[in-house]
Parts: sequence; structure tokens; C-alpha cells
Amino acid sequence: MGGDRLTYLTFFEFYKRMSPNFKASMIIIAFLILLVIDIGIRVKYADPNKPSKGIVLLAETLVSWINDMCITNHGKYWKRYAPYILTMAIFIFVSNISGLFGFASPTANVAITVALGVIAGFRIQFASIRTVGFKNYLKSFLEPTPIMLPLNIISEIVTPFSLGLRLFGNILSGGVILSLIYNTLLMIKIGWFPLGGILSTIITPAFHAIFDIFFGAIQTYVFILLVTVFISGKLPEEDV
Repeated sequence: MGGDRLTYLTFFEFYKRMSPNFKASMIIIAFLILLVIDIGIRVKYADPNKPSKGIVLLAETLVSWINDMCITNHGKYWKRYAPYILTMAIFIFVSNISGLFGFASPTANVAITVALGVIAGFRIQFASIRTVGFKNYLKSFLEPTPIMLPLNIISEIVTPFSLGLRLFGNILSGGVILSLIYNTLLMIKIGWFPLGGILSTIITPAFHAIFDIFFGAIQTYVFILLVTVFISGKLPEEDV
């Protein structure tokens, strides 16, 4: 009992010390798991003779769009990568718009975005290994000449970090711009009348729609598109 209580307290203290971004990411992951279970139950008991609607229709549209993207870029190998691309798309988009619900956006934390980039990097390298084999994969670092070995290694290492840093920078810059706009509006006064406060209340939904939803969707698309293209570059040209 004492050991279990110590473990619980240790985890509780660890959770309290986590940054708001990491806490938000855990909540988002738990929410998405429950959402997937709910959609799965709805699909299982849905009437196949009736058209889909609501959340099921949205899920089918998203899955179809991701599948088409992977089929276009990955050819006959699309089933290997479509689930991963879909998972990343959903997590990143929900993370990008989480600020609308009062959470600290996980993608505004460089550690989380770099982790997403590193995961993508492993998927890209595994695609290359599955295509040419581990021995030929190692030999590819010596092409076109062995003197290119350091540059080839650096280029492969830089790719996942550039993916993560690009996502982090774009999401963080959106938050900074919103803060500057709000602070500027709050400074607007006509005598004692806080005109800026009223304007910020009215304009806030529009700015959040632009920066959180629209830009969040764009950054999600850019991330998954780049990963899709990088994976495609590791697959046999005749099969893509």
C-alpha cells in the first residue's frame, strides 16, 4: 500500500509540474480516443441503407480525403501510411484550435512539435528501409560519392526538426499577433470610455476564426502534406 501511494503521489506531483501545453495534449488524446470509440459504435450500428450524417459523415469525408492523398502520393503502399497521416492530421488540427476552448495549444510548445517531427522522421526512414532494405539504406548515405556522407546524414536529421520547428513557429506567431492586436485595442479610449475593450469583445471571434481555425487548418495541411511527400520520395518510383 505504501509503495502504491508513493507511486500515486509521485505521478500526481509530476502531473502538477507539467506545462499547460502537455496537460492539454493529454486531454486532447483522451478526448480523441473517446471520440473514435463513439464514431466506431455509430458506424457499427448505422443503417447501411441510409446516408451518413453528423459526426459520422464528417469522419467519412476526412478519411476519404486522407486516403485519396495517400493513394496519389504512395500508390499501392497507401494503406501503410494513411492511418498515421490521418492520426497526425486530427491531433495537430485539434491542438491548433484548442485555444478556442481555453486550453494552451500543445503545438505552441516546441517540445511537442519537435516530437511530432521526430516521429515523422522515423516513419520516413522506415519507409526507405522497407523499400530498399537496411543494407542498401546504409549505402544510400554514400551516394553519389562517399564524400557526401556527412551532408547526407545531416539532411536526414534536419528534416524532422525542420517539420517540428516550422509548425511551432507558425502557431506561436499566430498567438503573438493575437496578443498584440488585443493589447493595442485595449489601449483605445475616448476620454474615460473604454472603446477598445468593447471593440476587442466584438472582434475577438473573427480573429480567433482566422488565426485558430483557418491558419490552424492550413498548418495542419502543410505538415501532413510535407510528411506525405517525404515518404513518397522514399518509395519505388514505379509503384507510386
